[in-house]
Amino acid sequence: MLNSLQTKYPIIDWEVYTKDSRKYWKIIRVGDHTKVYQFFKDMLKNFDRDDLVKLWDLVRERFSSIEPTDDKERSSRVKLKRLFEPDTDDLLELQRYMHDPLTWRLYDTCGVHHVSTETGLDIFMLVEKDYPMTRGLPMLMLVNKLQVDQHSEMADELLRKIFILANRPRH
Repeated sequence: MLNSLQTKYPIIDWEVYTKDSRKYWKIIRVGDHTKVYQFFKDMLKNFDRDDLVKLWDLVRERFSSIEPTDDKERSSRVKLKRLFEPDTDDLLELQRYMHDPLTWRLYDTCGVHHVSTETGLDIFMLVEKDYPMTRGLPMLMLVNKLQVDQHSEMADELLRKIFILANRPRH
């Protein structure tokens, strides 16, 4: 039985792609290998950390001198900025609206965990980074259990970190 080797092509650009009135992120890789994603979380399922860092570099570069004009462009910048350069006030304000039912998922290929609500609120966080959290959110995350595709040391470490946050003494 032959195993096909997958060649990883680096990301060189991105754009917003529209088809049938739906907007997608079009990720362009070396050799004109492209893939479109409607949802940010779908990108995370297929990205590794290098892809994520490169996309953030490209988004930051594009919007260093101009403002995004499209909702998908704004969404890219907001989600990636929250990942790499979190704003304490913004994250704490968003957490005020995060209640049960809540989903907590780990995308271990890129090292991102994702907390979401049924109403569409999302927080994407790099595993190794410490983000400001209200006392209630880590507790909700533990109650709703981390969803992972397969057991990993990264998942165990993330659970320990959130457990410590949820059980820290009140000041």
